[in-house]
Amino acid sequence: MRINKFKKVGTNKYRIYFDNNSLLLYEDVILKYNLLYKKDIDSDLLLEIDKENLKASIYDVSLKYISIRMRSIKEMREYLNRKKFDNKDIEDTINKLINNGLLDNKKFAISFVNDKIHLTNNGIDKIKNDLEKLGVEEEFINNALNSIDSNMLLDKLNKIIDKEIRLNSKLPIGKMKNKIINRCINLGYRLEDINNILDNYDLVSTSDIRNDYDKLYKKYSNKYDEYKLKNVLKSKLYQKGYGIEEINKIID
Repeated sequence: MRINKFKKVGTNKYRIYFDNNSLLLYEDVILKYNLLYKKDIDSDLLLEIDKENLKASIYDVSLKYISIRMRSIKEMREYLNRKKFDNKDIEDTINKLINNGLLDNKKFAISFVNDKIHLTNNGIDKIKNDLEKLGVEEEFINNALNSIDSNMLLDKLNKIIDKEIRLNSKLPIGKMKNKIINRCINLGYRLEDINNILDNYDLVSTSDIRNDYDKLYKKYSNKYDEYKLKNVLKSKLYQKGYGIEEINKIID
């Protein structure tokens, strides 16, 4: 077959026309095989070009994936596997990306931590867990996390707790506190830091134990005897988040 025509169809792709057919090839492949106008290509060379072009296409797919944001090596491997590429081609592509400095778990960890600290409410434990799931080495994770300003992190936690207190002010103190603690733990903050900050707050609730007691009494007073009723009311009020002392005070 002889090359009769070139037509650019993308940033780094060309359609090459032969006598009776055409091929869509990447620029790197064209340069590697010196595919010039009027050059003759036999079937063996064409097969080799096809294989090389497939590798170029996998690399191009990888570059587009990276262009959205940085990726870990594991993340890239799983992405290419989902595309059903051959394992050897995947590993060759990953090695090429690493050699070209486009895949680097150390740099990825630093970038990931920086984004999570500045763009989300996530704490250290959640960030660390996410990096582990992405296959980043423990050394790189720890180095990236050690760069975080602990005072900035505590200030961030303080703001989260302050907001949660305002959002949950209608809850009894006990339930409010438990909800805030669970929320912050789920975000990846440590219980010791959460409690230290909460201890500095004089928590105030707009909940009304007398009103809740009256509602519960009306609902259950006809169902139980006096002794059983007391236990049921105590249990229900406790479930609402009221403390034992204030429950006993209103019931006993």
